[in-house]
Amino acid sequence: MGEEGIELGKILTMERRTFIRNSVLGVAGSAITPNISFAEKYQWFPKKKVITISYNVYQFKGYPETDDTKFMLRDIRPQMPDRMALELELYQPHIVTFQEAPKEQEVKKVAESLGMNYAYFPGGYPGALLTKFEIKSSENCPLESLKDRGELFSRHWGKAILKSPTEEIILYSIHLHPSNDSIRKREVHEILQVMNKDMSNGKSIIFQGDFNHEPIQDEYNLWKETGLIDCYVKKGVEQRNTIKSIFPKRTVDYIWVNKKLEDRLLRCKVLFEGNFRTNPMDARSIALSDHLPVMAEFQ
Repeated sequence: MGEEGIELGKILTMERRTFIRNSVLGVAGSAITPNISFAEKYQWFPKKKVITISYNVYQFKGYPETDDTKFMLRDIRPQMPDRMALELELYQPHIVTFQEAPKEQEVKKVAESLGMNYAYFPGGYPGALLTKFEIKSSENCPLESLKDRGELFSRHWGKAILKSPTEEIILYSIHLHPSNDSIRKREVHEILQVMNKDMSNGKSIIFQGDFNHEPIQDEYNLWKETGLIDCYVKKGVEQRNTIKSIFPKRTVDYIWVNKKLEDRLLRCKVLFEGNFRTNPMDARSIALSDHLPVMAEFQ
């Protein structure tokens, strides 16, 4: 790299650090944070595109833990909110959902760094929503036919209504049961009872998370039969496997939308890149999580 390239790299790095620092200092700390919109604060806000990312973040532990990496993981653990924010910032997302989220204070730190509002969904493995849009309301485990979830939704299930500059968006974040097919199918049916009401109200719906089933399983067809569209099937690019971040061999993470958003979908991509993945040639290489994020872009 020439001297001009090195100097440009220094400038871009300084500008990026300044952006993150100013974001942290400029945002008040609350579960649903600033009233001022990101669009008003930063003029480069992409007004003609909406980007959403779903990411199982493995509680910010980092991955994998081996004899070569365990001491490094221990040392960088306090840095994980900052590392996560810096990596996500590269994609300028408007919506991010976490599965296996860390403690709420760490989610809050990421949201503040990105200039986002957030909602936290408690559970056995909590979830979280971070967004540049206004969060009009959020609800943890919005049951329809059950008074008590019992053994269902031992991970998390959250719903939020978001207000963008042009429309309202109903956002569902989910992490289904990983190993018991019977429990997972009951979770699917309960979600569909709630979602079917929203499907008829004319609003845009985004449904994303760690579904813990593959496209060949019955649960996948249940979503399709309801009228939801798998963003990757519609506009996917490159490989679609999401786990694990070393050599991804399975697809369990998805972004689905309703018909209203189908024609506005530009592309869907699994982010097998950057710090989301490991370098198999380096025994000390670590990723932010054992999953890979899924990203969808809309007009």
